[in-house]
Amino acid sequence: MRAQKPRGWALALLVCVVACASPATPPRDTPAAGQEPSPRFATGGPDAEEFGGGAGYPKGDRASFSGIGSLVGSHSHLDEIFPARLIRKAPTPSRLVRVAEPRITWRFQGADLTLDDYLARTRRPAC
Repeated sequence: MRAQKPRGWALALLVCVVACASPATPPRDTPAAGQEPSPRFATGGPDAEEFGGGAGYPKGDRASFSGIGSLVGSHSHLDEIFPARLIRKAPTPSRLVRVAEPRITWRFQGADLTLDDYLARTRRPAC
């Protein structure tokens, strides 16, 4: 049995798989003790200038964070633009219990309908 040469599409697929498997950026160094690791992303790309690449991907503020020129920088620093607070767990967790569902009814085209009627008439996705 003779080995066949790869066809054009097979060679193109092989090139894509190898290229996609290669890292876009070199691995980052391990941060020093007590230092946070910095985000890692490819700085180039077809739309890098439009997304603020030439300006070092600036972050916006609350009014400008969604602007195209600051989109990448802003989403990399959302925690600085929109400060949050730490929510600690309760000393004793609450029990989640099921309560009786309220009876939901409405009138449509002269018929009194319930939530069960709605569920019976609504297509459910196959899981």
